[in-house]
Amino acid sequence: MLMKKKITFILLASLCFFASAATKLTLSNGIKLTFEGCTDNSVRIEAICKTGSAPAKELELKRKASKDQFVQAGDSYVWRDYSIEPSENGYSILFKGKELYSSKFVEEKKVLRELRTWSEAKSFYGFGQAGRKTDLRNQSFTIFNVSKYGDHAYIFIPFYFTEKATSVYYNANGKDWIFFQDGEDSQAYTSLYKRIESYVCQEENTKDCVKKFYKETETSCMLPKWAYGYIQSKYGYKTQQEVVNLVNDFKKHDIPLDAVVLDLFWFRKMGDIYWTSPDFPNPQELDNFMEENGVKLITITEPFFSTASQNYKDLKSMNLLCKDKKGKIVLWRDWWLVDKDREGGLFNPLGKKASKFMGSRYSKMVESGIDGFWTDLGEPEGAKDTIFYGKYPEQVFHNYYNYYWSKALFEGMKAEHPDKRIFIMSRSATTGSGKFNVSVWSGDVAVSWPSLSNQVAYGVNTGLSGLPYWGSDVGGFTPEESPEELYVRWQQFGAFTPIYRAHGTGSREPYAYSKEAEEITRDAIKTRKALLPYIYSTARQTMNGIPMMRPMFFEDSEIPSEYNSTQYMFGDSILVSPICKPKILETEHTTYLPEGNWYNFYSLEKVSIQKGKNALVTKNSINQIPVFIKEGAIIPAQKDGENYIFVIPAENVQNTFTLYNDDGESEQYKEGSFAELQLSLSGNSLRGKVIGDKKFLSDSYTIVVPAKNGTFSKQKVLLDELCSGIQLK
Repeated sequence: MLMKKKITFILLASLCFFASAATKLTLSNGIKLTFEGCTDNSVRIEAICKTGSAPAKELELKRKASKDQFVQAGDSYVWRDYSIEPSENGYSILFKGKELYSSKFVEEKKVLRELRTWSEAKSFYGFGQAGRKTDLRNQSFTIFNVSKYGDHAYIFIPFYFTEKATSVYYNANGKDWIFFQDGEDSQAYTSLYKRIESYVCQEENTKDCVKKFYKETETSCMLPKWAYGYIQSKYGYKTQQEVVNLVNDFKKHDIPLDAVVLDLFWFRKMGDIYWTSPDFPNPQELDNFMEENGVKLITITEPFFSTASQNYKDLKSMNLLCKDKKGKIVLWRDWWLVDKDREGGLFNPLGKKASKFMGSRYSKMVESGIDGFWTDLGEPEGAKDTIFYGKYPEQVFHNYYNYYWSKALFEGMKAEHPDKRIFIMSRSATTGSGKFNVSVWSGDVAVSWPSLSNQVAYGVNTGLSGLPYWGSDVGGFTPEESPEELYVRWQQFGAFTPIYRAHGTGSREPYAYSKEAEEITRDAIKTRKALLPYIYSTARQTMNGIPMMRPMFFEDSEIPSEYNSTQYMFGDSILVSPICKPKILETEHTTYLPEGNWYNFYSLEKVSIQKGKNALVTKNSINQIPVFIKEGAIIPAQKDGENYIFVIPAENVQNTFTLYNDDGESEQYKEGSFAELQLSLSGNSLRGKVIGDKKFLSDSYTIVVPAKNGTFSKQKVLLDELCSGIQLK
């Protein structure tokens, strides 16, 4: 009987090649259900009421329909390995005969609700920068990008996947709502527009879920190399002389500094987008000083324009300000109207001349010495409900806003400076924003231990959602004072995140604290500097759909769930376990080490742990947070002009790592101007292979291996020797 069912299933699946249209059904409650197979092997499922609508359908994510489609087989519909079984008010979807979930649709007075009950899946990951835990179960969200002061910036990417490797993408509209099931409860999704469309895809593993989404959203770019270094910011440096003093102070205290961020005080009127503040009298002189010291400059801009700004008249004449339904420019007063402005309006990124305007203004910024762009308030914060972006009302277009703002800036800059590698640091984003060289951060977070603890989940889930470049306000944003112990712990965490930037309403410079805190922070920043070859190579991996901050279940699928929100992998080999409680509450810290041998990151000493007992308890030290590297690790590094490769060899252990490098500033890497040193470790043998242009590699490397007595063994080898293969000493 079982064989008969299997043969029947295969025969039905073959019939799919003769079907060519989406299947459309009407459920007993009047809801129209449509499902079709897509060329990427996912299934599109749409439920819509008679009064339902798709107000921004042309902006939604679309997957191409497959030529072969579902065919009816009794009470089921079959396509490839999927089958859908309609029910009275919903459906069940199966993969290879095994139910993934069942759904029920309920139309209420103002909404359409889907109750989705997962058959086996219990954990859910992704969905952008939303949940305070990496696992989204038992958390609910209104899908509407917003930055909450003292909480965090909610960036919704309506993509998630389960621990069973089923991925889901919702074409969410503004203020749709979702609850992720926990236990016996159903997952609930509510649409104000009475239409719910999702794509469902079963993958081989969770990594494939993420890789596929990266590819689909075209998240494939490198930031300028300096952007992966240490960035200093605060609200804010108010004068040109203060910036000069800042750079000199970092030199005086022997602390590496890669970039400085200027907040609101570099201009006079909101929307000037230029050096109009008298407190920055000579931008060229400042640029010369910064370049001489190897420090880049990032400045803030917002999408709001005061009627008194130098750009307002041009925006009005170019039809680039948001209007109401009657075609009148919407103006209002808000906190961002610095000085004594009367009122201001919002930039319309859908305007025909949007990219031209952005290109001309931001190009002028670049020519004045600005190296990177901080685009703030781009949810857009506080936008009036009466606003229309062309034909789209504010609520409908809201979550798309930052995408099109970033797009206008990116494309405008490319028209003016086609070979310049752009850096955009944005407080908001949506599906696909990563293609525009956008880095995000967790927003105006609180200065508190719980806030620090939340950052792991924010960073990991953001990376799983197609936004690999993420950071936080190291030290916390508000209130002004960041307690020393908290600041130090945040710095130690920040050194192992994709983007490393200190920021807050008060001073967040390392030397603003005690000598001990300064020394510890200096060590963290110097560690970051030393790791840049590993970090830059890890950033390159994002172009293949692999985030920089990775969940522990990528390393060990059996890890207890609580550790997925307290520790993570930074690249291939570094496990980071931040300390997020003060010493008065936590004197010991527990880290889960997956099966295998692990080494202390700082000493390269092997960690002693009993087989089968993976929870390692360590005594807290203010000098360091627990960081470990796994056996077989290959970690390139640099210090004082010398290039190193740290290797943890072991008998019968094999591993590979690709050291990547390019010029760090142009777009030529997209045309093949880069070098890869593909390193292969097999037991005590290490071999390299060069791909690309050798000029981006060092002529020699110092190989560092841990010795049995707790010291290091070093051997310097030429690149050609390494490519011939060496035996590690």
